[in-house]
Amino acid sequence: MKSFFKASHLLVYVLTTILAFATIACKDDDSAIGTGIMPNSDMMDFRCDTLGIQTFATRDTHVETQNRTVNPIGIINDPFFGQTTASCAFQVLLSSNNVQLSREIDTTNLSGVKLTLQLKYDNIYGSPESAMKLNVNRLLTDISYDSTYYEDTQFDASQYELLESIDLTTSPDSVIKVEMPQNLVESIIKQNARQETWNNEDFVSFFKGIYVTPEQTSGDGCLYSFNLINSKSKMVLTYNDTCSFDFIIGEYAAKINLYSHDYTNADSELKEAIDNPDQPSKYCYIQGLAGLKTKIKFPELENLFDSKNIIINRAQLKVTIKEGSTNDILPSPTAMSMTKILSTGLFDFLEDYKSNSKNFGGKFEASDNSYTFNIPLHLQSLQSGEPDYGIYMVANDNRIIPYRALLYGGSHEDYSVKIIVYYSKY
Repeated sequence: MKSFFKASHLLVYVLTTILAFATIACKDDDSAIGTGIMPNSDMMDFRCDTLGIQTFATRDTHVETQNRTVNPIGIINDPFFGQTTASCAFQVLLSSNNVQLSREIDTTNLSGVKLTLQLKYDNIYGSPESAMKLNVNRLLTDISYDSTYYEDTQFDASQYELLESIDLTTSPDSVIKVEMPQNLVESIIKQNARQETWNNEDFVSFFKGIYVTPEQTSGDGCLYSFNLINSKSKMVLTYNDTCSFDFIIGEYAAKINLYSHDYTNADSELKEAIDNPDQPSKYCYIQGLAGLKTKIKFPELENLFDSKNIIINRAQLKVTIKEGSTNDILPSPTAMSMTKILSTGLFDFLEDYKSNSKNFGGKFEASDNSYTFNIPLHLQSLQSGEPDYGIYMVANDNRIIPYRALLYGGSHEDYSVKIIVYYSKY
């Protein structure tokens, strides 16, 4: 016991001495942990601030629509965004070369020969109770897989002729079938007989393709999406009771999506924003299928900092959907994207996305109906002197999916969008 007592007193003495020296050292401000090794000119000043933005309603133009994986067809009357119409044109190709149908088909009696167009249904956006009619037309003008087509591509009445119309009813995983007219069956077989054998160049020269247009008959409408690459999407020639030949669509046939938007019956504030694209808007307008996108600019950035010696550590832009503007029939986008506008008017991905796409953000957050983007590198480039031509915000897959969203913008009187900026001054 006696030896233990002496040892414990020694331990207390040592600890007390260390604490005393530590207390003296802490009285020197220049020796604060982490800063004693830095000269005064290198001291970092960490700050947090908010940055206001401007938002502008912009038509989504110059959108390439050829050879997409999904092909929307239909009409939808949106109570806020007005009417959207989607059509589709595509080629059908031979499933094999050197085709000679007359070797197996009696060209003098074609009554038992049928030609059926099949379209694989993929999805629906809008009211499924709406009644819709599909008009299947034969193209009379060439289309090409290697050509570029934009959202404003249209065919005039002289470039197609009606083959058949059907009332469209569908369910998930269904295939829409359209029985083609007998005169088309006869013309295909007889043309093939005259040419002895067919390759795809011969066939496409004769049968240039199909143009499917919608016709709404009742309800608010909907947009159906079809998968023309799916093997079930094709045109089937059936003959001799049990024999058939497939005209395929697939990956290598030309496919063109055609979109049009009529804002005549759209919300009055939306129409005003579209008519004044250079005027900051109180909402962010997002509409797929070459509809609307939002341009964002940062006019307050140059006045936020009192020095060029700034490092932006973090910058988060959060946009929130206006309450009551979406529902199960007209859902908001699952994710959104942003692109930087270049001096040429073209656009490119933001450096924040290029450097770390997973951290960039943009996914829909159901808990507060919002989308958050992390853009410190973009703001840093603007702070360093790069011109602010703005950035575009669009829905993901906006070329093929008709998502739409109304979000609070930079000029909203109650819920204006701001960026939270964390930065270091040195």
